[in-house]
Amino acid sequence: MKARSGFKYAGFGLLGIAAVFGFALVVMWLWNALVPELFNGPVLSYWQTFGLLILSKIIFSGIGRGPGDRSSHARKYRHEEDFPKSRWRMKFDAKMNGKVEKDGPDGKEEGPVVSE
Repeated sequence: MKARSGFKYAGFGLLGIAAVFGFALVVMWLWNALVPELFNGPVLSYWQTFGLLILSKIIFSGIGRGPGDRSSHARKYRHEEDFPKSRWRMKFDAKMNGKVEKDGPDGKEEGPVVSE
């Protein structure tokens, strides 16, 4: 049974590698079909396209950053408790939980946030 699962993982690995090379081929075809004619740009070879894809990955997403990124931006959207919520977010959460008065004393603003 273990040998079959090993072959399955190897097959998925090869399929992933083939998908990356296939994606580079599709990007090359699209580039060569559109860019030279529309913008008088260069015609790219396969390896130039592959290098361009790697370069764009480095520029736009960095190197070595994975799902375990511990930046403040990632903590904010994972709703970790050590990241302080903005005043707007606290008011919104309180309103969704029914803990905010509809109008303030002047009738223009919402009332204060009621703490639990």
